[in-house]
Amino acid sequence: MLKGIGLKLASAFAFSLMSTTVKLESSGFSIAQLVFFRSLFAMVLLIVWLAARGEFPAALHTRRPGGHLLRSLIGSAGMFSSFLSLALLPLADATAIGYAAPLITVALAALLLGEQVRIFRWMAVIVGFGGVVVMLSDHFDGVDAGSKMGITSALIGAVCSAFATIQTRRLVGTEQTGAIVFYFSLTTTTMGALALTAAAAWKPDWPLAQAMISQRWIAPDWSAFLWLALIGVLGGFGQIFMTQSYRYADASIIACFDYTSMIFAATLSLLGFSVMPSVR
Repeated sequence: MLKGIGLKLASAFAFSLMSTTVKLESSGFSIAQLVFFRSLFAMVLLIVWLAARGEFPAALHTRRPGGHLLRSLIGSAGMFSSFLSLALLPLADATAIGYAAPLITVALAALLLGEQVRIFRWMAVIVGFGGVVVMLSDHFDGVDAGSKMGITSALIGAVCSAFATIQTRRLVGTEQTGAIVFYFSLTTTTMGALALTAAAAWKPDWPLAQAMISQRWIAPDWSAFLWLALIGVLGGFGQIFMTQSYRYADASIIACFDYTSMIFAATLSLLGFSVMPSVR
């Protein structure tokens, strides 16, 4: 169990660094482009990791393509939503609102996986979630339209994350980590590419033109390209560590350690954006 917790903590740290980089680059690139680079370079990292272990391409074999597709589509929706929330909200706030995910995960683990969730786990998650709500209470009054969209996107991302976690837990019983991460990364890369293609073809007089055209490809210079690649590398490490963690502990246990990324996010917000936590 301790190994699973350690891997989850490593995953939380990698994802926090990734979110910080996404926040930094979100002003210059579309959500679709960020998703594309995050997924593409995560897939490259995974292939290198598997090849170094002598497991490529054997590790990609699967007997449950439908299960991978379901997990990947849910995860893709969650990634688009989470990246949008990072673009519209302060880093720590987007991270904190996403903490609805552990509470949902614990409930789903009990209902869908049949895991025995003891009272202390319920209390740990509920207290942690209550703390997040208190911390964010000053953001729910008088927020502008962009912030409302960011909050909504963060909540959608949290719901998707919870369902993706449950599906990952189901898959690890029969599928290798390489297969789970690869098919997820392949799907999200494809979805990002499709969104970029649709944006390029969208006409100014078509419905939702402003939203779609804003997702068009912007050619990065070499410096920006390296930052975009870093998003994928960090996301790839986070995905590998997270998927591995579910091999060593129940989803309801692992979910509680999602809250540790609040520490990382608050610290990175202070260091990267000079945003201090509210005292309210």
